[in-house]
Amino acid sequence: MRTDQSPETEDRPAPRSRRRRLSVAAVATAVLLAGGGGAYWASSASGGSDSGSAAAGGDGGPPKLALDGTAVSDQDSGEGIAPGEPMGPRGYRAEGELPDGPESAAVRKPGHRVSRAEAARLATAFGIEGGVEAGAGRWQAGGDSKGKDARLTVERGAGGGAWTYQNGGTVPLDADPDPAPGGEPLSAAEAKEAVRPALRALGLQDASLDAGSSVGGTRTVTASPEVAGLPTHGWDSTFVVDDKGAVTRAQGNWNKTRKGEAYPVDSATATLDRLNKAEQARGGHREGAQGNEPTRIGGASFGLALERSHGEPLLVPAWIYQVKRSGGGDLEVTHPAVSPEYLEPSRTAGHPPVPDGSTGPGKKPSQAVASYEVHGRTLELSFWGGVCDTYRAEAEESGSAVRVSVEAGEKKSGEGDGNGAGKDGKDGKDGKRVCVEIAKRQTVEVELDEKLGDRKVLDARNGEKLPRK
Repeated sequence: MRTDQSPETEDRPAPRSRRRRLSVAAVATAVLLAGGGGAYWASSASGGSDSGSAAAGGDGGPPKLALDGTAVSDQDSGEGIAPGEPMGPRGYRAEGELPDGPESAAVRKPGHRVSRAEAARLATAFGIEGGVEAGAGRWQAGGDSKGKDARLTVERGAGGGAWTYQNGGTVPLDADPDPAPGGEPLSAAEAKEAVRPALRALGLQDASLDAGSSVGGTRTVTASPEVAGLPTHGWDSTFVVDDKGAVTRAQGNWNKTRKGEAYPVDSATATLDRLNKAEQARGGHREGAQGNEPTRIGGASFGLALERSHGEPLLVPAWIYQVKRSGGGDLEVTHPAVSPEYLEPSRTAGHPPVPDGSTGPGKKPSQAVASYEVHGRTLELSFWGGVCDTYRAEAEESGSAVRVSVEAGEKKSGEGDGNGAGKDGKDGKDGKRVCVEIAKRQTVEVELDEKLGDRKVLDARNGEKLPRK
């Protein structure tokens, strides 16, 4: 792990002026907020920041960073566990010293105004002929009225860059992958070679590639790019390759971001303290070691993890921990590295409420709707959502406005994300696919009683007017 990033590159994190050696025994305990089989990380403000910066928003400091899932209850939960006390059930424990990392780093805001030429190059890489056409807020290539031909859809505009590809009658990327196609999958090297044209079109030729996941006769290639010289978690593009070397479905983003506010960040050890504290408050995590033994952390890298702020995607400075699983295989756990006094819950944040008499996670919060399209009496709502959930839309109509909401629900048992995306896109011990939480732009439809007409469309969560695409 480098701690001497060049100060000549303003996008690089600022190096620390001094290094501290913190004993692993001083690791307090902490907590992962996990739900729906995915990974939403809660931040805690207990314990001191080691950044030494002024209070957030004061003395010219950056404004507080609002993250969905940053729970106020975790921020007020005390000073944690003193050195020498038991870590508690199923915590994370570092093997050896973890890196300090930089003193500050900037968030990165996804979004790329994809040109027609860029969309055409990607279509050509997938073998789609006939050029691209401009649709409502997107570029489209291929496809026919019956959905049998290969089809590429690319979001355009200032917040664009997300794309999806489907080859003919294959199921969508986030559909249930069973029954898996037969045949023997290509080797990892062959599958990586099959996606090279698309990687070049996307500017991802230097991205880290993982092709260790296969289902039936298909193999999934996951491309994880660097952003501003840092590794990323959750900012992946995935490609499913069949046994003949054809890409059958894929999804991802152009690796284009813009620099946001820079925030003081904590060391890997201090961040692990907060992760463990949040973890213990909810009874411990479910990965790694057997029984109540702590899960071993083999190392940590400073990078950027995909989070959400008010429902919108945001790459946030984070520590990416390498977890040593008892059954073997790779797994990464992330937690925001931003010093906790600079964090606050967003309007979509907080723990989902637990119904009376229930021990379950409760109802998930509504999704933030980004925009809408009108098709007769049907509204098509666009939003960012995790691939491990299913979604449904509701509309409440009045004479002057339509209030819409999108609710998330967990996929049924046995349903995966269908892509093997993420670093641990492998079969679980029960033989089922492991679904790793990755956000992507999605749409869901709701039918109105009457045509929209000149009525406004409002986000039911906050009453804000939504833009029409």
